[in-house]
Amino acid sequence: MKSLSAMFNGRSEREQQILAAGILVGIPLLVYLLIWQPLLDGRRAAAERLEQRQQSYIWMQNAAAQIRAAQGSGQRLAFTGSPQQQITSAARQYSINISRIEPQSGGRYSVWVARCDYNNAVQFIDALLASGIALQSLSMNLLDVPGNVSLRLSLGGEV
Repeated sequence: MKSLSAMFNGRSEREQQILAAGILVGIPLLVYLLIWQPLLDGRRAAAERLEQRQQSYIWMQNAAAQIRAAQGSGQRLAFTGSPQQQITSAARQYSINISRIEPQSGGRYSVWVARCDYNNAVQFIDALLASGIALQSLSMNLLDVPGNVSLRLSLGGEV
């Protein structure tokens, strides 16, 4: 601290005024850039995340309503064969490209769909339920393209 004071006092009066003005401007600028601006950026990012989550929530509410409406639609298709054949037939019927299907213990199947149309996904699931295949778990994620979702299903076995 003494060396800074000695350096400051060793300057001419004009240089001392310039340094003092620089400190008066520099310190608030540093506080703004290092503390205040990151806080504002964080708040803005949090507000954007909240907006996206609210939109996803609204979308999911609408999707749930469509699923409930599709359950009572009476539109049923009969698929024959083993459960795996029924799953692939239903997928083909609704233009669903199954990424992976794995048999599990207890007569269950894990099914992954990387990308499909939401309406086709709902109809696909409804057709599987109508054909008597039990739905153990379902994970549906909204993708970056509007109306597209990814699916992960666990089907079959005992309910």
